[in-house]
Amino acid sequence: MIPRSLELRNFMCYRADVPRLDFDGISIACLSGENGSGKSALLDSITWALWGEARLRSDDDLIALGETEMMVDLTFSLDSQDYRVLRKRSKGKRGQSQLEFQIRAEAAWKVISGATLRETQQKIDQTLRMGFETFSNSAFLRQGRANEFTSKEPSKRKQVLADILGLNVYEQLEDAAKGRAKEVDGRAKVVDGEIQAHRTNAEKRELFIEEVRLAEQRLADIELLLAQARQATDTADARVRTLEVRQPLREERRRQVEERQSRRNELATRLEKANRAIVAARQILAGADEIRAGAAELDAANADLARLDGLRDQYDQLLDQRRGHEHALREARARIEQELARVEGELRSLQERAARRPKLDRDIRELTLRLEQLSPIAGELDQARRLRTDLQERSRVANQLKFRKLDIQNIIEKRRDSLVASREELKRRIQVAADQIKDQARWQVDLEQAQRERALLQAEQADLELLRTSEAQSTEQLGALRAACDTIKSQGEQINEKIQLLTATDLASCPLCGSELGHDGLAHIQEEFQRERTDLRQRFSQTKRDADTLDKQLREVKTQIVEIGQRTAGLTDIAGRIARLERDLHAAEQARERQNEDQRQLDDVKMQLLKGDFEQGLRAELARVEAELTGTGGVELIETEMKRAERRIAELEKQLAEQAELKAQIQSRRDEIKQIDDNDPALHEQELRQHELTTTLQMEDYGHPQRLAIKALDQEITALGYTPELHSATRERIRELARWAQEITRLEKAEVWLTENEPQVVLDEEELRRHDAEIVQAEEELRLIEAELRALEPAMRARNEAQVTLRQVQTDQRVIERDLAQKQAHLKQAEQAVELLLEREAERKRLADRKGIFDELSQAFGKKGVQALLIETAIPEIEREANTLLSAMTDNQMHLRFETQGETKKGDVTETLDIKISDGLGTRDYDAYSGGESFRVDFAIRVALAKLLARRAGARLETLIIDEGFGSQDARGRERLVEAITSIQRDFKQILVVTHIQELKDMFPVQIEVVNTLEGSRWAIA
Repeated sequence: MIPRSLELRNFMCYRADVPRLDFDGISIACLSGENGSGKSALLDSITWALWGEARLRSDDDLIALGETEMMVDLTFSLDSQDYRVLRKRSKGKRGQSQLEFQIRAEAAWKVISGATLRETQQKIDQTLRMGFETFSNSAFLRQGRANEFTSKEPSKRKQVLADILGLNVYEQLEDAAKGRAKEVDGRAKVVDGEIQAHRTNAEKRELFIEEVRLAEQRLADIELLLAQARQATDTADARVRTLEVRQPLREERRRQVEERQSRRNELATRLEKANRAIVAARQILAGADEIRAGAAELDAANADLARLDGLRDQYDQLLDQRRGHEHALREARARIEQELARVEGELRSLQERAARRPKLDRDIRELTLRLEQLSPIAGELDQARRLRTDLQERSRVANQLKFRKLDIQNIIEKRRDSLVASREELKRRIQVAADQIKDQARWQVDLEQAQRERALLQAEQADLELLRTSEAQSTEQLGALRAACDTIKSQGEQINEKIQLLTATDLASCPLCGSELGHDGLAHIQEEFQRERTDLRQRFSQTKRDADTLDKQLREVKTQIVEIGQRTAGLTDIAGRIARLERDLHAAEQARERQNEDQRQLDDVKMQLLKGDFEQGLRAELARVEAELTGTGGVELIETEMKRAERRIAELEKQLAEQAELKAQIQSRRDEIKQIDDNDPALHEQELRQHELTTTLQMEDYGHPQRLAIKALDQEITALGYTPELHSATRERIRELARWAQEITRLEKAEVWLTENEPQVVLDEEELRRHDAEIVQAEEELRLIEAELRALEPAMRARNEAQVTLRQVQTDQRVIERDLAQKQAHLKQAEQAVELLLEREAERKRLADRKGIFDELSQAFGKKGVQALLIETAIPEIEREANTLLSAMTDNQMHLRFETQGETKKGDVTETLDIKISDGLGTRDYDAYSGGESFRVDFAIRVALAKLLARRAGARLETLIIDEGFGSQDARGRERLVEAITSIQRDFKQILVVTHIQELKDMFPVQIEVVNTLEGSRWAIA
């Protein structure tokens, strides 16, 4: 990832009017400025744009003070493809973030964002093939976090390396293998359960065979019992049916007894009633004379009532006739009055119509005059309507042609606009290419001069490397000589102490070993010590002279190294200048090729625009459409004629409607006049009729027959001799004598009854005695039948018991049959289980083999498998790169190594990633070094990690950012840091170093100066 441009708005200390920062053409640069000016904020904007991460945890805290929204627009290049990330943030109750990811497609940006912010971030991570954690632990040495990798625990260091190397794919493969192994294991457990179930069923096969045999034997036994039970049931059923045949006879006899008993009881009851009736009749006969006298008086009263009843009808008829004549008289008057009212109404209507006749005559004359003024228009209207139809068809065709013409013109115009746009774009590109190649000759001369300078400096640099190698060897020899001097001096001091000990007192024995010495022995020892001391002095003097000579030579070599180093210090600048010139020349050559191609295309486009020969097919069709449109007369002319025709049709239709209305009005008035003329005789007739009816009512000259009839009826009613009062009195007397009618009836009935029933009573008494004898005989027959049927109930019980036994045996048979079928099914399942058991055991073996494969893959993909192998492979590379930089920064005095395994307190071997550092004092842990020394180690490791990333395809990294950290170094340390940074320039296309130290800024060819103003931080490139 190589930043190309950066735009900020209201991000931390940067405000809205900050100019765009272009990184194109910058290979190594220093980002400088005072503390707090905004250098680190500038780098935070890059990480926030790419991953939404910065030093501050809250996005809202990144918004410039007093502002409510911010924006970072970062353009970067990756694998020769340009990308753009636009991230925004606005404050509020619920802060809102926006993220857009774009890719350059030709000359425009194409949005490739996801549906959500999370999906878009995932696309950015996938494109960069790294996340913020990996970036900050490798290529971005952030201020105060240079030890981000080295300060982590050993286990976390390995995890960082795993992330850098893209080993998460192996973790995914491990998880996938574990998942598949788990699935296979789950399936194997299911198969194990099935195997156990099938084995259990298969083991029961012999048992089921025996059970089937026993069930078949029980079925044969029960079928024998079933036959016996059916025979017993049939015998009992036959006995019951025999006895049940006698039951109807018993019922018949019982019914006969009941019927005879009923008739005997009825006869006895009748005899009792007859005897009581004879006594009552004889009592009535005793008062026969009195009853007959009362009956005679009642008959006389009934005769008078009958006479009056006969007169009443006649009386009512006469009254009805009189009321009828009175009603007819009233109706006659009402009819005359109704007729008079009708005549008067018709007379008024006729008079009113006759009065309207003059006005109707005037209306007819006026309407006829208006009608004559309107000329015949029916034919003209038809002609106008046909013209309108023709114009509508012409308008439809003309509109279609007009729309087609517009479509064709739009297409041609769009094509012309496209050609114009292409022409302008080609012109712009040709001008850009011309700007790129105008200095090509000068660049070629500069390149040749720079290459010559670089060759000279490279030769001196080779000499410098030889001198540095000689310097290192001399330094090592000098150290060895000085160490030898110290050793000789120490040995001489020890001998002096021994000599002083021997000469201090007279000793009979050796003070060192305790052996007997004597005078000669003591002298011999002293002489030996003196000789050794003399040899040591000679060796010290010679070693000291050699060391001084070597030190003088070493100082001369260092002087030469400094002089040659100063001369070769510009090699980096020359190399950068050569790279820029080569890049510019290559770009110029490509620009020339593009210019030639663009010029050819431009000439072709200009010729097309000049001749207008593009879209020939459409232009031919446009000419045809225009000709056809001209043939139609044009849409505007047709519309004008259409409007004129519509207006004429509307006028004619209005006149036609007016003609029809006038004709209808004239005919209506003529009809009304004709009706008035027709009604003129009726008018005179109705006037005469009115006078006649009025006179009749006034003179009451109507209903004469009714008047005479009423008078005659009044005389007839008087002569009849009937009144309602007389009729009522006669009915009252009859009610008082009415009881004698009942008494005479009772008397007559008693006489008749005695005559008719006394002989019958004698006969009924004889019949009663005969019924008693028949009842006794029938009861005897019934008793005999019932005695015979007493055996029916035991027979039915025996039959029921036989049927119960039969049903039980049948139930047992069904149970045994079901049991047999079930055992046969079990046997069949057991036989199938034998086959399935073999299949499942084979499948279980296959699943076990498959699980073993997945377990091996899971182990291989795990942290102790391929991942550990890759980390072990990467660690020597990191060591090698880090030691190269560390040697350059420490004058070859410090080296580091990684230990991937350690020993626990229990003595077990464990995975780790410890950092061991060696110097002139020995080997120590990383934590034992000072700030300046640890920073060199941090820097060397972090750069080594960055270079590792640059060489790994999993996470392509082409930019190195170093933020501060140089304050802990002395002048020589900073110089060596810059040399180390310069030495890795070829591994990165862009290196940014952040510092505020002035002497360090001057060592870089490009400086991005950041200053803090009242309007916010701003930058400038120098």
